[in-house]
Amino acid sequence: MIEERMAYLWMGGLRNVGPVARQRLLELYGSSAALFHAPDAELLALVAEDVISQESFEEMCTGRNEAELCARAEAYQKENAAFLTPADEEYPELLMEIPDPPVTLFYRGNIGYLRDSVCLGVVGTRTPSLYGKEVAGRFVKPLAAEGVVIVSGLATGIDTEAHRSAIQAGGRTVGVLGGGIDICYPQRNFHLYQEMCENQLVVSEYAPGIPPLAIQFPLRNRIISGLSRGLLVLEARKRSGTLITADAALDQGRNVYAVPGRLGDPLSEGTNNLIRQGAMCVQGPEDILEDLGIAKKQRRKKGKGTLLSGERLELTKEERRILSRLSLVPVHVDELVGDGDGTLQDNLSLLLSMEKRALIHQPMRGYYTRG
Repeated sequence: MIEERMAYLWMGGLRNVGPVARQRLLELYGSSAALFHAPDAELLALVAEDVISQESFEEMCTGRNEAELCARAEAYQKENAAFLTPADEEYPELLMEIPDPPVTLFYRGNIGYLRDSVCLGVVGTRTPSLYGKEVAGRFVKPLAAEGVVIVSGLATGIDTEAHRSAIQAGGRTVGVLGGGIDICYPQRNFHLYQEMCENQLVVSEYAPGIPPLAIQFPLRNRIISGLSRGLLVLEARKRSGTLITADAALDQGRNVYAVPGRLGDPLSEGTNNLIRQGAMCVQGPEDILEDLGIAKKQRRKKGKGTLLSGERLELTKEERRILSRLSLVPVHVDELVGDGDGTLQDNLSLLLSMEKRALIHQPMRGYYTRG
């Protein structure tokens, strides 16, 4: 009788059987091996019951060849495409908790990132603003430095910023692909993909050679959230694939964090709506670390513009006025110094001093946010 692991590999290769149908079949038969050995007549009855389609039935019946499966597994190994199944002890526990876990998880890189680690999904638009890129780094770098594993989709935009920020912080990051583990999409991210295969981790439920079809990306999103304890949404339009990931996270019982954006900005409509619907509004990485129950390991040194634990920060009246007008949304310098005490030059000097002390930050020329 075929072993459970190889039967899962057979299931993962069924192109006409989606995740929901696979889970239904596993519930009906109890194991992938039992399904593999089910008589053709039983499987045909499932077509009449609308459990599987006629195309699925035909594919299942013609693909049950144990020798062929073993040869396929050996070929994957030669292509540097190791894989896990729910039959393996190393299969991520969190992923097993979702309603439709992938029956095969191909990977390149360090699979240990998914063991005993706190993972956080980070998603957002593929066309971020300068503000979105800046905020991605400001959130991801401290989180990665605290040991949080950053999970994203290796797409352009926020995904790219999340992966790169984690790497720049000396942290760990995982890319989840929407096609075969050997196919980088989009091609412009090839160097990042290559670096992550060698030094980080890339995973996919799709075997080598499977093209990145549009229908597969919404399915990919459930893995990003499924691997993670929570999901951070940075910039998202009112209707976007990012919100599909957020919906998947909510269905899976994951925490959803959203960074507020400027009112009226199309790139912020999705995130602001998430907050209105109950997502946790976060204004800094500390909010996420606290919610995940992670104590900060590092404190920036006194004299470098931030505080040691328990130290009190003394602010002048003008500094408090400026900070009261700032959040994560950039504010133009004219709104900060126009009605302040002293001369314009005095106020500009004050902003420069506050920036050096990391009380405020200038993500783009003439605009400031809280530090």
